[in-house]
Amino acid sequence: MPSSEARKEWILSWRWITVGKAYDNSYNYDRSKESHLMKNSEWGAVAYLTHSQYGRNGTEITMNDKNFYTGGLEKATATTNKAQSTTGNAYGVYDLNGGAWERVAGYITNGNESLKEYGSTTVSFPLVATFTKDTEGYKTLSTKYSTVYPFNTTTDSNLDNWTTYNNIKSDNYGYGDAILETSSTEGSDFTSWFKDFFIFANTSDPFFLRGGGYLSYIRCRCVRFHWYEWLS
Repeated sequence: MPSSEARKEWILSWRWITVGKAYDNSYNYDRSKESHLMKNSEWGAVAYLTHSQYGRNGTEITMNDKNFYTGGLEKATATTNKAQSTTGNAYGVYDLNGGAWERVAGYITNGNESLKEYGSTTVSFPLVATFTKDTEGYKTLSTKYSTVYPFNTTTDSNLDNWTTYNNIKSDNYGYGDAILETSSTEGSDFTSWFKDFFIFANTSDPFFLRGGGYLSYIRCRCVRFHWYEWLS
């Protein structure tokens, strides 16, 4: 497995890594360029550009359903599997659909032990602002490198957490991260763009993942968001 956090086409993806470790390595990769783990808003920007006339123009990215190698092959030329690219050519971003699960810097401050177990970091600018429950965390604890989302303080279920987020959206909040805009029903379902599955962060699963893996038993696409701690 590669020891570096840098990625290029047709390189084996780094897997079985906590979101905290992914955050650390992304943050330390090149501080002169402020490198960092992608946030949901940045994932959303790529997803929307992909969906636009500047990307695939409404055509779904072909899934890398073969292996954990970026682009679906261990060895390939620049034009191999270009349908897996965000632009449909060799110059786009690969593996937003399938391949390996993508960690992003987004979570809910529900105080669950998974925040510390999977989100602990060693850098001076941590991923998780607090490991204790903070019902108002989404208002003050987001940083330039991570985003805190609201949750239902009573049930902390995926459905109620999604609804809580949806109910407080405004012209200046709740858009741009490819969550509310791409999901048309509450909590979890196969109703995202292209009938993709989604589930909001909840209970013992407080972090977000995107994109899905090549072995995923459900449709896992560019706009998909989900978290399972045990998935590669």
